[in-house]
Amino acid sequence: MSHDLFNDEEHTAKYRLHRPGYPKKLFEHIVDYYFNGKIMNERIPFALDVGCGNGQATVDLSVFCEHVVGLDVSANQLTHAMPRDNVEYRCHTAENLSFLQSNSVDLITAATTLHWLDIEVFLEEAKRVLKPYTGVLAVWTYALGTLDNPIADAIYHEFHHVLLFPYWDIKRWLADDYYESLVPLLPFKSTIRQATIEHRTETTLGQFLGFIESLSACQTYRKQNGERAYEDMLSTLRQKLIQCYVKTKLRNHTDETIDFDSIKMTISSPIRLYLMRKNQM
Repeated sequence: MSHDLFNDEEHTAKYRLHRPGYPKKLFEHIVDYYFNGKIMNERIPFALDVGCGNGQATVDLSVFCEHVVGLDVSANQLTHAMPRDNVEYRCHTAENLSFLQSNSVDLITAATTLHWLDIEVFLEEAKRVLKPYTGVLAVWTYALGTLDNPIADAIYHEFHHVLLFPYWDIKRWLADDYYESLVPLLPFKSTIRQATIEHRTETTLGQFLGFIESLSACQTYRKQNGERAYEDMLSTLRQKLIQCYVKTKLRNHTDETIDFDSIKMTISSPIRLYLMRKNQM
């Protein structure tokens, strides 16, 4: 079954506020593949975005589609979902698409979601509902990313891989190799196309720490260790990152003049996209 790790009200609010979106180039890759590289003045008729969360990918996808249905198992996530005229949200699992007829869907997307699903069950359903010979499945993910300050990046990776390690759901690690280990499970193998899309996010220290708080492992740490330990953990990380950026970027300022949460930083997070077309009835 789909994992529901983002169902706390405060957590879902942070998720919407601080999770980065996806670049337009990603969706252009999907559209180009769907239309076989032809320049078309039309949109994809019907798309299904599974594990849509608060609709970040769903809304961006809607620009290229006539109608999009976003599915998520978290009612709270959907409460925070972004509305669009051609987008419909449903609280539903990705593994049971019985509300859809066979051979009825033009495009299915799974944005950094596949690892949370019962993968083989979901893929069987995707194979059933996609239209034969034209229906496309698009799956993508990104890993930890790299900060623009090498010392800060080392601190970030230690925080992620050491301190938070016991608190990550085991399925999370499937994304760390950009789904390479899942490729043998993907259907329609003769049609698979891979693309790596460079993605750089300009952010601030305050926004980055908000992103950290949106991680499922952080919220698991909070539940298991209590509010005081959680706040201490975040404060320690914040102070370490401040020292990195103050030393390299803000030598001419005094502490009294610096809004530390406004310190600018860049995260590089390449996205791996897998595209495949249903090549059978």
